This record gives sequence, C-alpha cells and structure tokens, in this order.
Amino acid sequence: MHVRPATSVDLDGLVASTAALFAEDGAARDSLRNADWPAAHGLEWCTDLLADPQALVLVAVSGDEVAGHLVGSFSEPSDMWTGSRAELVSMYVRGELRGQGVGGQLVDAFVEWAKSRGAAQLHVTAYATNEAALRLYASRGFAARSITLAAEL
Repeated sequence: MHVRPATSVDLDGLVASTAALFAEDGAARDSLRNADWPAAHGLEWCTDLLADPQALVLVAVSGDEVAGHLVGSFSEPSDMWTGSRAELVSMYVRGELRGQGVGGQLVDAFVEWAKSRGAAQLHVTAYATNEAALRLYASRGFAARSITLAAEL
C-alpha cells in the first residue's frame, strides 16, 4: 500500500472511493444528503479537483487499485481570515484496510502538503458518530473548536 498524488488514470477508482465514503458516511448520517449525488456528479467533481491548483488529491493504492483517497483544499489569507488555511475535505479507506495505518499516512501527507504551502491552520469536519475518524484526527493533533448542532423538522 502506498499513498501518492492522484492522476487522471485514477479517476474511476477515485470516484468509486468518494462514492463509498458518501454512502457509508454522509448519506448514512445525514437525512438531507442525496445518496445519488456521487453517480450524477462524482466524475465531474473529481476531474475538477485534479485540475485545481489549490486542491490536494491523494490516493492510497494497493497494486494498481485505489483503496482510499484524501481531498484537501488550501485557502490564502483574505479580508476575513488573517492566515492561510488547509481543509481536509474528504477521506476514505476501504473497510478491510482500516486499522493498518493507511488513514494515518493520508492525513500525514495532507499535513506535510499544508505545511509546504504555508498553512497556519488545518481544519477537518467529521460526524460526531464517526468515532474512528475522530480518534484518527485527534491522534494527528486536531481538536474540537466548534460544534454543529442540527434538528430534524
């Protein structure tokens, strides 16, 4: 297993990985998520990310198969934000490979990328019920700064 920047050759596997994350995490934990979004928009989203100079797209590869991914974005300082920031937007590792350090490798590569770009702060959002993700992020120095509360109507 190794982690590397994604290329256009990885698009099918990258789209499948993002769709798996969506099905397992977002659509399963949020009743307003459209479970069909990855099928309708995943290829376009991933293609656009690969062309975006402010995005990091990594794949975890086993043989020639994408077994996980990470998407990060970088934001320069602005009138609102006094320092540059990097956000871990999306990350997934196939279930059978979890607990083997793959997620840690992806997060570590994201942190190094953000540092190399001069980020002053890192951000990630995770569902409160995704305890494994929260433990992984905490092990890499992330700490809760805000809480989003939701109520179904």
